[in-house]
Amino acid sequence: MVTPLAAPHKLDVAATKRMAQHLLAGGVDGIFLLGTTGEGPHLPYAVREQLVKVVCSAVKGKVPVLVGITETDMEDALAFAAKCKMLGAAGVVAAPPYYFKLTQQECVTWFTALADRLPLPLVVYDMPAHTDTVIEPATIAELARHPNVVAMKDSSSVIALFNKFRVALEPFQDKFSLFMGPDEAMGEAVLMGADGGVCTGANLWPATFKKMYLAAKAGDIEEVRRLQTITTTSSYLLYGLGQGQIGFLKGVKAALAEMGLIQNVMTAPFTPFKGAELKPVRAAIAKLRKLGAE
Repeated sequence: MVTPLAAPHKLDVAATKRMAQHLLAGGVDGIFLLGTTGEGPHLPYAVREQLVKVVCSAVKGKVPVLVGITETDMEDALAFAAKCKMLGAAGVVAAPPYYFKLTQQECVTWFTALADRLPLPLVVYDMPAHTDTVIEPATIAELARHPNVVAMKDSSSVIALFNKFRVALEPFQDKFSLFMGPDEAMGEAVLMGADGGVCTGANLWPATFKKMYLAAKAGDIEEVRRLQTITTTSSYLLYGLGQGQIGFLKGVKAALAEMGLIQNVMTAPFTPFKGAELKPVRAAIAKLRKLGAE
């Protein structure tokens, strides 16, 4: 879920409740806060805690709320995780510490120590584009043995690596879930055995993503193909409008604002689209609605 803001470091409470209800109405099975799409690492703790509190209150236990706790210091991650549990979160999500690239053994050591002390179940987040650390299949298989490590979100964008994760995790499939991150691969991944997807585009079109998940679980390849065309077209039209690693989010937040769900505000130092930059966003929304996005 995006983080709706009223100012770069101020939560928009009304829009946050509106987004939560929008996702629930679209049939999502869970909500992930403060990930890449949620601008988590750039937000002050006061805003992060308020976001968790407002969303958990709005959701009222209808679906689990997972919260990103990626940090470079373990004590900070654990302290925030304790707050998340108190506020009603069902689990936490962590990528490897960023800035210094970790070895695979350092990944195992870090996540094992974290899981040992966490008050909530842990989802491992493979996001090499932002951490510079690629979690290897043997590493996640070793971590899956830990009773408090329950799932992985694969955002490597490499389908061959996803398949290696899937095979490596087969012995743990009764207690461990594997989720696809990139929108463009979710339908295919679920057809191949993923447990679902945690996708940015579901902020915009939650019902479409849910239909695609259900079609994939049912083995309806033609329906998956049709819906995956919509979700891939959405990413193609919106994610490439901005420059830099956060350019995709400028398109998404602008689109959500045009749809009346949030304000078009990003955390510092990033600036939202405005003026003429909004024209292709509006055109994309119109085209996607004609394709059946919902």
